[in-house]
Amino acid sequence: MAAFGCGSARPTLAEPRASASSALPSGFLDGPARRVRSRKLDFPIELVLPSKDSWQIAEGPSWWVADHAPSASQLALRTWRADRLVRRAECEAEARLSRPAIPVLHDEALVERRPLSAPANFDVELVVGVEPNARGLSGYAWVVGASVGRCYAALFTTAASGKDAELEVAARLGLVVDRILSRVRVRSVDERAPRRHLVVTPKASPE
Repeated sequence: MAAFGCGSARPTLAEPRASASSALPSGFLDGPARRVRSRKLDFPIELVLPSKDSWQIAEGPSWWVADHAPSASQLALRTWRADRLVRRAECEAEARLSRPAIPVLHDEALVERRPLSAPANFDVELVVGVEPNARGLSGYAWVVGASVGRCYAALFTTAASGKDAELEVAARLGLVVDRILSRVRVRSVDERAPRRHLVVTPKASPE
């Protein structure tokens, strides 16, 4: 697919270009970026979400989910506790049990597979895939990571139709990987602890 870089048997996800971005529907990641923090996941995370007001956000006990209806896109993230020596494959298996909609990877749909550096201190892998659907193209970016006693998973899905579907899906995937998934961070205990301001009452001077 030209949108993902030609000339190689295993193309990699292209950097967002002006030509691809111009094909995007208005409102997709073109607004100011704002920080978003989870509140109900097993351990809280923070991400930067461009055009935050255009996303419909819902957080349940298992998954934090943001829907972007104009582009038929969805971003879902989850964190949970696990065995101390948990492996990434075990985290993936658990994530798939709790969210059956996670795409099953097919070799012909694979665009990119590589390590990801976010969140820090996790062994994280990114898988990007694109495949045809009944109306055009579907794309996804699937991220799963393991750390000491912790698992993390994130899934971005999108769909497009028409003559610019390849450009739209390519640009959305590239922007989400670069601007959102590559910047997810786990909030530390110090950040989560409420800050209390101590008021010290001066001692009365001796008479």
